[in-house]
Amino acid sequence: MNAERKREFGDNHPIAIVLQLVFSAALVLTIQWTPFPWIAILAGTPGAVLAIAAWFQIGLRNIRVAPAVTPSTKLTTSGPYRIVRHPMYTGLLWFTAATLGAPLDQMRLLMWIGLLFVLNKKSLIEERSLRQHFDQYADYQNRVGRLFPKLTTWLR
Repeated sequence: MNAERKREFGDNHPIAIVLQLVFSAALVLTIQWTPFPWIAILAGTPGAVLAIAAWFQIGLRNIRVAPAVTPSTKLTTSGPYRIVRHPMYTGLLWFTAATLGAPLDQMRLLMWIGLLFVLNKKSLIEERSLRQHFDQYADYQNRVGRLFPKLTTWLR
């Protein structure tokens, strides 16, 4: 890889990580907790379960916030990773989207769109490295959706 390559937003860049944490925390912390938003929490629970299942699938010690492939990285395509290629990102998006109505306002919606942008960009950067390290990653990309499931995944 060219060492002179221009550094991109999110490319192991702390700004992407900080924005992900800020947007996520702001969306959760601005939920109107009184009365308790049962419907929002119940609707978001599958997203939380998806993310937690992905954590356990790859092992809690292998979780990284930076979109980077390390020498110890293993390609995982089973469990939640057979539904989407980035189930932790998808779970976070699902949970925070489900809570947008508690209460729905323009600022919370803009934060969610910002979170979507950051996670999308981080996933693209990570996938560039994954394609370079794993020959079979291109086939995996064709079969499984990045942040949202492909309909063809469910029709097989």
